[in-house]
Amino acid sequence: MSRRTSQKSPASSSRSGILGLILIALGSLFLLDNLDLIPYEISYYLFNWKGIMIMIGAVFLSTKENKSPGIILMAVGGFFIMSDVLSYEFNWHWYDTRKLFWPVLLIVIGLVILSRKSKSPLVSAHVFTADSNDKEVPNDSDHINVTAVLGGGDMAITSDKFRGGKVTTVMGGGTYDLSKCGLAEGTQEIDVLILMGGANFIVPSDWNVRLEVTSIFGGYSDSRKLSAEVKTDATKELLIKGTVLFGGGEVKNFV
Repeated sequence: MSRRTSQKSPASSSRSGILGLILIALGSLFLLDNLDLIPYEISYYLFNWKGIMIMIGAVFLSTKENKSPGIILMAVGGFFIMSDVLSYEFNWHWYDTRKLFWPVLLIVIGLVILSRKSKSPLVSAHVFTADSNDKEVPNDSDHINVTAVLGGGDMAITSDKFRGGKVTTVMGGGTYDLSKCGLAEGTQEIDVLILMGGANFIVPSDWNVRLEVTSIFGGYSDSRKLSAEVKTDATKELLIKGTVLFGGGEVKNFV
């Protein structure tokens, strides 16, 4: 029996080193705060849920290839800290700054979506919006490229050599049926970004599927029913990776 050995890539080792340094720095800050060695004016803004969101966002920016969750967390945490500063230092109270929250959040989400679209495969995209009437959309492309904003729909894909793609959902989502697909050789990736929405995938029972989804105030699960009688092809793999923020989804199959 052959034994598989794994080696970390230089990029992975670099990210692990950065994460270690960040954790040491955060631990040192908490220690100094517990010893009352950090001025109250600084600890007040740093050691609360807003500051923690910024810290987590900084970790994601430093250690994840996908920068979207880090950007969003730092933007939201930074906004509320800015609101506190304006309130306590300049007497501009929360009811004034809250007028900016949703516009700023929408701008940040829009910039994240645009950055993802610029990196998408050169294939046609399907966009679901609030006024979409689509219930089920057929797709014979080798890629999936979906954006669902304030709406959604189901999609059935029938490619013989499916090669992954991108799914972005913002307060929307859908179910994407890959059960009649064939998977191309090697590892094919689906990059998901789910913000207050959902994305479900139906896959054939004989596919190798691996999840690398970061969930923040949400979850993403593998709900497949596995059977010892079903043989999988080790030369093909579907990798579902990305970020879930205030949302969720699952991967399932039909046995």
